[in-house]
Amino acid sequence: MRVFKPVLRWLPTGIFTLILLLVVVLPISADTGTYRILDYVVTLEPQSNGQVRMTYEQQWQVLSGDIPWVTVGLPNSKFSIESYAQNASQVSPENSSGFTGVRVDLDEDYQAGQTFSIKFTVLQSNLLERLTQESKWRINYTPGWYDRATIDHLQINLVSPVDYQTYSSVSPMPGSVSNNVITWEKSNLSAGSRFNIIVECTDGSFLTATDGMTEQGGTSRWVILGAVIAVAFVIFMIVLAVRRSRQTRDEALKARIAATEKAMAEDAAKKEEVEKGFREYVIEEKIEPDEQGRYYDRGYGDYITPAIWAAVIMGQQKQQNTPAPARSCACACVSCACACACACAGGGAAGCAKKSLHECQNCVGKKEI
Repeated sequence: MRVFKPVLRWLPTGIFTLILLLVVVLPISADTGTYRILDYVVTLEPQSNGQVRMTYEQQWQVLSGDIPWVTVGLPNSKFSIESYAQNASQVSPENSSGFTGVRVDLDEDYQAGQTFSIKFTVLQSNLLERLTQESKWRINYTPGWYDRATIDHLQINLVSPVDYQTYSSVSPMPGSVSNNVITWEKSNLSAGSRFNIIVECTDGSFLTATDGMTEQGGTSRWVILGAVIAVAFVIFMIVLAVRRSRQTRDEALKARIAATEKAMAEDAAKKEEVEKGFREYVIEEKIEPDEQGRYYDRGYGDYITPAIWAAVIMGQQKQQNTPAPARSCACACVSCACACACACAGGGAAGCAKKSLHECQNCVGKKEI
């Protein structure tokens, strides 16, 4: 491939280096074991201040490897941990890399064939939503899922603070309603499958404040607007940096071409050498002159002259043909070994206390001894 193709020719070195580093240093996500969820129960209890008390109960089975801790996905990062029990020795927030939820450290490192159970309760904000224009409140909830594990049994309980008859919409239809406890159940969910419930209710008499809920068209709208502004600013800065880099390169190229033209005008031998090389280049690349005698180089993306060839294209050809220096194995990952990351869509990953080895692309065949 011609290294002076138009896109590559104008790509700023800094941006290219940043992209390369991101590709090299991003860690590989890997669990320390395989597993299945035998039972998964979530109980939701809306509070008068708009928060929702959520109790999670899970039973896990280790299929292979070992599992010293697990993660459980929550609706958002606005929660506080109230309690934990069973085989959970510690529960702590785990909000990073796009994942929001908790990390549950276990009372031991569970091995293949063993099962363990965890239970914890959090007080969750910004889950209950007030529909002010419709005089309703709503909960739209999906339990954290697991991309690499099946779930034998999933159950969601909503301890309703008001009579079930005041609900204007319940989706999907619950399996049972008993003493204001609305229950949904789902069996044999495949890896990565999700189960969502939506309820809307006209009776908000139990609500005394709005601190723990989301106002429709309020907080969410400002969050989205802020995110859009931030993304637009980043894009603007990148475009500005690219434009400035291109202007700088244009000026540098013009200066090099002008210097070459001056050298050719002052030195007949130099002029003859450049014109000879130019003729050989257009013949080799099969570039034919147009009706005005101009040569258009598709690889360069513009018309070229002997001075342009000598000042720009010849130098790029030399760089392309120069062997790259040997790289050490260090790369961006020390000795090509990077600790794994555990953020995973929805429910997260299990374990990940061990390191996951992988080869940096620049290190293949050149490992340190």
